[in-house]
Amino acid sequence: MKRLFVSATIATVAFSLTACAGSSTESGGDNGQSQGRSSWNEAAGKYEPNITLTVGTAESDPNSDKIAGQTQEDNVWIDAYRDDLGITFEDMFVVSSAQLEEKLNLQIASGQIPDLMAVNRKQFEMIVKSGLATDLTEAYDKYASEKTKKFLIADTGICMDMSKINGRLYALPATQGYLESAGVITWLRKDWLDKLKLKVPQSFDELYKVMQAFTNDDPDGNGVKDTYAFTTSNSLDELIGLFDSFGSHPKSWVKNANGEIVYGGTQPETKAALAFLNKAYKEGLINREFGANDWNQFTQAIDSSKVGVAWLPWYAVDWPLGASHREMGAEWIPVKIFGADGGDAKVMGVAGPDTYYVIRKGYEHPEALVQMFNLWFEKAYGSKEDILKYHKNEKGEMPAKFSQVKPWLAHEDIGYYLNIQDKLAGKDVGEMSPSNEMYYEGVVRYIKNPSEDDYITYKMYGPDSASGILNDYMKNGLVLQEQYYSTGTETMKKKWGALETKKLEAYVKLIMGAEPIDAFDDFVKDWESSGGSQVVKEVREAVQHNLK
Repeated sequence: MKRLFVSATIATVAFSLTACAGSSTESGGDNGQSQGRSSWNEAAGKYEPNITLTVGTAESDPNSDKIAGQTQEDNVWIDAYRDDLGITFEDMFVVSSAQLEEKLNLQIASGQIPDLMAVNRKQFEMIVKSGLATDLTEAYDKYASEKTKKFLIADTGICMDMSKINGRLYALPATQGYLESAGVITWLRKDWLDKLKLKVPQSFDELYKVMQAFTNDDPDGNGVKDTYAFTTSNSLDELIGLFDSFGSHPKSWVKNANGEIVYGGTQPETKAALAFLNKAYKEGLINREFGANDWNQFTQAIDSSKVGVAWLPWYAVDWPLGASHREMGAEWIPVKIFGADGGDAKVMGVAGPDTYYVIRKGYEHPEALVQMFNLWFEKAYGSKEDILKYHKNEKGEMPAKFSQVKPWLAHEDIGYYLNIQDKLAGKDVGEMSPSNEMYYEGVVRYIKNPSEDDYITYKMYGPDSASGILNDYMKNGLVLQEQYYSTGTETMKKKWGALETKKLEAYVKLIMGAEPIDAFDDFVKDWESSGGSQVVKEVREAVQHNLK
């Protein structure tokens, strides 16, 4: 599932993220000249003779980073790229993982970069604007397999779109599901509902009544008024799902009713959400000390069984809600985000890839990256035998982290859910992947005999599960996307930190009643005059010129 993939991606950064080297940006050096004698043999499906891509590598721990006897230097992916494609890799340098990002930034600034790089959004923009990246548009159109083309737009094409500048493709993205974001699920204490003889809410008004009961009716049965409906950290990030209920997206660039791009944090819908939060604060539904809480204090409130409602990602039943289940007996159930107006709420999706794979301009075989993506999707998402060998084995270990590219399949967990529901209904779903089969078996066991071993699997993939809610969002067009996703306009780079601080301070004062709710209008005027209006103007211009 994606939450594991995120962990694997982070682990990979620690010991195999492609970095920088000293090859010329205008020629391939000795390496490039020798590669000039190689060519793609269509009949053999590989380069003959082999070609080499220069990369940079972070030091690995030979003990902790070993999987089934494999290491970063000797693994199934090195063998596959060499034997199946005729592609080998050469380290241009090795640095500690802590130094890798800084080293890459220095190389980009100097114009001396490796043949293949895995970079973040800021670095991607730097490389393209500096003229150091190869335009991959034609190579992708010519060499991408049907499977690659299908899988890279499984997120409706968001990640591929973000890999383009002025309509030209300069990277292939590490795709991800855009519903991995925080706040897309309302998690409720089902054991508290049962104790108070309350039904699972089906609307925002019913959820509000549940919040009141969780605060006032002693759901933990200890005879003390020491519970509250919900809490947050002082960043307010844990309330994103609640803001969604009011059509407010306070950290996102969205379109207003007139089709204009605006910043969600200053819109009337956000004022309505803050008015509700002020009401909730007055009624004691929210922890009154939230303004001094950090993330650890937020999770401690959950772990100590003081909170009954939380807006968190779809996998939160495992973490951070898992500890309260294991230690306090809390049973959490997922419900969708309800619209405060009685209709359907729309949730905000994740803004694109976390990694961009770029080929150095001047490299003789830029299509090699496309061929690597083709091989990844064949091996990592192919037959069960290949999946166990190249992706995730029977022990849960992930040889996939050794691959130089890792474009995880977008919305894989929703696919698992749909297969499981179809198979439960008696439909023929063909051969499931090993992970999908494992989750299916866990769901079946839980249905027959609920147990702790299968509790998390059932909540994630069973009927009425969190991934089922994600599927409903997608099926019913209830997912919004960021309208601007660059690293910042000129004014934003200078003033955004101060503007965000101003926003957060205003929100907290309004929620706690230190200022009347109409002071939101004064905050908006102040925000606009402090540089916000100029930022909005620059964002609109950037999007219009396809520089997002």
